[in-house]
Amino acid sequence: MKAALAAAAFFAAFIALGAYVSPRPPGPLDANELGFFGVAVGFATFCRAAGQFPEYASLCGVWLVFGLVRRAYLASALWAIGLMLVIWKTSDAFKGVFNRARPERWLATHETSAGYPSGHAVLSLAFYGFLAFVVWRSPLPARVRAALVALCALWIAVIGWSRLALGSHFPSDVLGGYLLGGAGLCAVAGAYVRTSRRDESRTGASERSPW
Repeated sequence: MKAALAAAAFFAAFIALGAYVSPRPPGPLDANELGFFGVAVGFATFCRAAGQFPEYASLCGVWLVFGLVRRAYLASALWAIGLMLVIWKTSDAFKGVFNRARPERWLATHETSAGYPSGHAVLSLAFYGFLAFVVWRSPLPARVRAALVALCALWIAVIGWSRLALGSHFPSDVLGGYLLGGAGLCAVAGAYVRTSRRDESRTGASERSPW
């Protein structure tokens, strides 16, 4: 229930933000890309390439192979694949709904899709957020789990920063992407926990759940 409520709250905030910013000129939040425009362009370009869907498909493939070897993680791999496919298509659909123009300044290959939400932000929060969730529930030592979760959070933030550094999105596009990604993450994490509890009780798994 908590996960469903969180997913609904994130989604409602995503819709409200998109409805507010899309028909209007860029406001104070979006005016200067938070000062990130043109910063560390080379690294930002690398992050752009690393945050595209084919790269996530490869990571999902690695996760699936790991799950086939360590059967306790097969279900999470399948959920991750489903999450990425659904959230990718959902993000593209809402780009068409809001049809927001991107910034006029570009430091990367011009992308033809609409700006809201940022697909990079959506995918990064959905995938790495779910990865962090699975890691947190794992039987790894607490310090290892905390370090891996922190790395996932940092990489999610870096992906969002790279969109501003390259001038590909307004800050509100990135924020909207995080909101939509958060909605998908909460929905899938909650469903994953509910469906895995039976297996955990049957096998005596020691995964931990914050939900």
